[in-house]
Amino acid sequence: MKLKLGILDQSPTIEGGNSLQALKNSIDLALFADEAGFHCVIYSEHHGVEAYGSSSPEILSAVTLSRTKRIKVGTGGIMMKNYSAYKIAEWAKMLGSLYPERFILGLGKAPGGLKDAVSALNNHRPVILSSQEAKLEEIIQYIKEEKGIYNGLIAQPKDIVHLPEILWLGSGIQSAKEAAKHGVSYSYADFMGSGPGVESTETYFNEFDRNQYNPVPSLQVAVAVSVADDLKMARYNAYGMAYQFLQARHIQAPEALLPAEVIEQRILGSEDEEEFFKVLDHIIIDTPDNISGRLQKKAEEYHTDELLILCNMYKESNRIDTYKSIILAN
Repeated sequence: MKLKLGILDQSPTIEGGNSLQALKNSIDLALFADEAGFHCVIYSEHHGVEAYGSSSPEILSAVTLSRTKRIKVGTGGIMMKNYSAYKIAEWAKMLGSLYPERFILGLGKAPGGLKDAVSALNNHRPVILSSQEAKLEEIIQYIKEEKGIYNGLIAQPKDIVHLPEILWLGSGIQSAKEAAKHGVSYSYADFMGSGPGVESTETYFNEFDRNQYNPVPSLQVAVAVSVADDLKMARYNAYGMAYQFLQARHIQAPEALLPAEVIEQRILGSEDEEEFFKVLDHIIIDTPDNISGRLQKKAEEYHTDELLILCNMYKESNRIDTYKSIILAN
């Protein structure tokens, strides 16, 4: 089957680089993806983290939508606990109206940063740890212009023709149940490598309520990928991404991408060596001739035709080459 391929862009920074260059790289990547035939590009949200340049995926989405022609663009995702449902709904309706059927509102429950960043985002007040599902319900009410907490309150623009796609991000059974209950699209983070996998996505399909936001389920699976002409080089290029995943697992703020040789010096012989290589082995690493089959196998495993590709590399040229190889193979 022909896959719908998207890009998950974290706007990665590199050692010695800066976030402005990372954002410029993100825009250049989107322009390439628009011409090459990718289905969508999704921007993540991170705060106070050296590794990633984008703190405002809604702004980056607006810029990219204005500069591209056909590709879908969205957030992946807005970290909901830091913002009001009303404000999220307002700018989602605005982008959905200005770029009909091209904007995707991706929503996530994670904090989007470590303790100090989350505190600053919430004006130094304790974060309210109530159900984020309730906030999703409120966002849907504002977008669909239904009666909600505030009777008659309008989220402008009013009377929109095309509702923006809502994408619920998750890596567990509970997130799958929430996406199914509200009839929204579901994005499963396979690249994290520590979730229930197929059990989560099967739960989504089995419990999907067709009478809610969407009439049919839509599943997207996010995977980490590295492609190079030589298998050894493809593996070596993925070291930076694997090291960031390892740091995130240890609840550390990931560093900017490091050269593979620096990571090798840190890892070999350390207490993290075994775990690092387990993380690395979960990344899909292959050559241009074989990558299509690997991605097809992953899609078949999850019973979907839509994959979201994450690729963070120290050299931007290697990142672009990975995406070129993937789209050409498909």
